[in-house]
Parts: sequence; structure tokens; C-alpha cells
Amino acid sequence: MVVNDLYFLHKILSSYPIVTLLGPFFLLVSIVLAVYYLRIARQLRFQIGIQEQADVNLRKLSSAVENSPSSIVITDRTGVIEYVNSAFVHMTGYNVEEAIGQNTRIMKSGDQPEDFYKSMWELLQSGKVWRGDFHNKRKDGSLFWEAASISPIINLRGNITHFVAVKENITEKKLMMEQLVNLASFDVLTGLPNRRTFLEHLTRNVELARRNKQLCALMYIDLDGFKRINDLYGHEAGDEILKTAASRLLNSVRLSDTVGRLGGDEFAVALGTISNLDDAGLVAQKILEVLCLPITLPNGTTEQIGASIGIGIFPDNAESADKLLAVADAAMYEVKRNGKAGWRFAVRYNSEENSGWIPSVL
Repeated sequence: MVVNDLYFLHKILSSYPIVTLLGPFFLLVSIVLAVYYLRIARQLRFQIGIQEQADVNLRKLSSAVENSPSSIVITDRTGVIEYVNSAFVHMTGYNVEEAIGQNTRIMKSGDQPEDFYKSMWELLQSGKVWRGDFHNKRKDGSLFWEAASISPIINLRGNITHFVAVKENITEKKLMMEQLVNLASFDVLTGLPNRRTFLEHLTRNVELARRNKQLCALMYIDLDGFKRINDLYGHEAGDEILKTAASRLLNSVRLSDTVGRLGGDEFAVALGTISNLDDAGLVAQKILEVLCLPITLPNGTTEQIGASIGIGIFPDNAESADKLLAVADAAMYEVKRNGKAGWRFAVRYNSEENSGWIPSVL
């Protein structure tokens, strides 16, 4: 059947010589067009495949960004928000409509200095990645900490067009770190600086007084009668005595002074710069008076304690924090040996035969 059809076509074309003459040319053109078509079709299929794969990848990326547990924010080069994901909404309380078009300043808590943000923007504008922690504010006003990594988006011309920030909520981590620092630096019962932290404060006081050629003072305080109350009424009563003593000591000094618990029933007060020895004596007398006031114990019983206080003065008695603590401690024990409930200064012993430190009665 096909042979008959071809024969019939050949018979018709043979009656037109010019068609017969041009037949090979048309055949060649047809073959070229067919090959070109097939090549174009193959390229189109390839491009369509690439586009489909790109669409799949884009959907994957979009889904990953949208469902990321990290807060993701995209802004223009001035910090105006153009995109936020669900984690941002959950973390800040701002919905998408409220966030887009706003500057990221809406989350500033005001707790971080302007220099912090200035240095951040300078680094980002130079095309580099910035990493750091933000103390930010939610829509409801509550504060939270974020660890952020912000990267510039640069176009083919080398210009920054956008910034993308990936942020993680580290509020609990920060609180835990603060608690660990507090445990290492402060007395759990009274909340006062512990011995190590107090010595750091005292060292700073000494160095400041040295630079300014001024006086500073240290008081070493041991509670009188604490052991009796603790043994008689138990540790709960003893804890109440220590907490009350700590509170009264704090209320007896300036904000620039430091009160610390050295251990047991021993406390210390580091006075900042003082004008003369009388200043330290007046504070010591005030401390004695407030510590002697009655204290109501948890069981309702009212008791009283006293205190023995030794005072060391920089630079008259010592030239370092450790030595100042030692001479004040020695002066305090001299008060104990002489009947307790008093205070006295420590002075330098200048004898060539016995150089060192001894307490002296005021």
C-alpha cells in the first residue's frame, strides 16, 4: 500500500519537471529543519527540566526557611524588614504584616549602647558577616536574648542589596550562665559577694586609692553570739541571723562601698575612698549599733548579737588587698581578746627588730 502511494506521488511530481528538479533541495531543507527542531526541542526539554528542578529546590528552600526553628529576617540595605519566617513571629510576637516594612529597630531593648550597633553596621556595610548577641524586646515589652549571624547579600555588580539574619533564642542559656556566675561569685544565703569576689572589689579599691593618692578602708567583722544562737535554736535560726546581719550591713554603708561574706559568721566591708580615719570609725560605730538591734527568729524568739570589728587602712596599714585583709583580721581578733563588742584600727609596727603588722587599740 505504501509502495503504491509513493509510486502515485512520483507519477504526479514527474508531470512537473521543476518540482522534480527542486525536490532534493526541499528534502535537504526539510532534513535540516527537522534536525534543528529536534535540537531545539531537546534544549527546551533540558531547560524545562532545569526550571522544574529549580522550582523544586526553591520550594524546598522556602519550606526550610519558613519552618526553620531559627528566626530568619531579610531586610533591605537600610534595615527595613522585607521577610520574616514563622519562628520570628513566635519569638517576637509581631505577625508578618506588622513586621514587614518596619525597621529592625522596633526590637531594640535600649540595654545595648549605640556603639554596639554602630560597629555592627560598619562591619556589615563593608560586606562582612557579623556575629553577636542581641538583647531584644518583644511586642509585649518582655526582653529576650538572641545569638545572631547577619550576612550581606551582594549582587553581580558587587553591591549590597539586602541582609539576611539567622537568630537563635538563647535567653535560657544566658540565664543559666548568669546563675553559674552568681554561684561562683556570690554567697547563696545572703546574696553578698563571696570571699573571692570581695577580694577583687577590694583590690580595685586599693588600686584606685593608689592612683589618686587617697585612703581606703577595710573592716573585718565577726559576729558575737552567733554560735550560741545557732547551737541553741538550730541552723534555720542561724541562717536568719546571717541574712539579717547582711541586710543591716548593706543599709549601713554607701552604694560605692562593698559588703561581702567571707565565710561562716565573718563579714567584711570595703569602704571606697575616705577623707580621714574618723570616716571609717564612724561607719564602724554605726555598724555596731545596727547589728545589736533585736532580731526575731523563725520560731518567734527575739535575740541579740554583737560584733567585733578590725579596721585596716590603705596605705597606712598595708599596700595590698591581701595584707589589708590580714591586718584587719588581726585587729578584729584583738577586739575579741579584749571583751568583744567593739572596733579598733590596725597600725604598722615599725620596730627594726620585729617588722610586720600588729593591731593597736583606738
